[in-house]
Amino acid sequence: MEKEKQAVMQENEENKSENTQNPKKKMKQKIKILAAICLIAILSLGGTLAYMTDYEAAENKFTVGKVDFNLYETNWDGELPDGSYASSSNATPSDALGINEAKDMYAGKEIPKDPAIKNNSKNDAYLRMTVTIPVARVVTADEDGNLNYGGQEADTELFTYELNPDSGMRLLSSEPEEKDGYHIYEYIYTGGGWKEIPVPAGQDIPPLFHKVTFANVTGGQIDESTEFIHVDFKAIQSGGFDSPEQAWNAYHNQSGQD
Repeated sequence: MEKEKQAVMQENEENKSENTQNPKKKMKQKIKILAAICLIAILSLGGTLAYMTDYEAAENKFTVGKVDFNLYETNWDGELPDGSYASSSNATPSDALGINEAKDMYAGKEIPKDPAIKNNSKNDAYLRMTVTIPVARVVTADEDGNLNYGGQEADTELFTYELNPDSGMRLLSSEPEEKDGYHIYEYIYTGGGWKEIPVPAGQDIPPLFHKVTFANVTGGQIDESTEFIHVDFKAIQSGGFDSPEQAWNAYHNQSGQD
């Protein structure tokens, strides 16, 4: 009888101890679960914020600020750096403008053409200029009238020019891109140095060249539909990029241009 009483008492003590410990165990389990949920939520929130920050930073490279460049050719068509045109009081005489001179081309003729660039924006920006020259298979002669290549036809750039050393521009590659009967030369702004640098805000870049010379083509090989030399440019702000290469990659990705 005594043994049975002791057994009952021991069982009661164990039940009492278990009932006392269970709430503690349950509470610890709840805390662990809650902590895990909070950690997942924090990680998820942190990832979202980082993504949005990166996204906004990438967008800012293209949308913050404004790039406003103007290509003008005062002796070609009378345009001034701000995009306006010269008045009659300070204009080059109409018959001396390159655009009018080009209407009557002949072998070896020199024509005024002076493509310059003005950075009218408040941002420094990378700049590249392209010169597109028509190419034709023709017979040409040297300055003394002697036929080149024994009088045989050869692919010839119909216009030549001399790079203005004060322009701050340098050829990106000595070999032109050949495309659809044209040679395309690309120039980068270096400010007179070797490496590509941004054009400072407000800076005016001197003409890339001052005149072009029509090839010394013999006979009537060129008709009136011959296209003239063409100059163009592209620019992208330098802020937000670590190098000009990175900036131009972004430009190409954004514009879809090569």
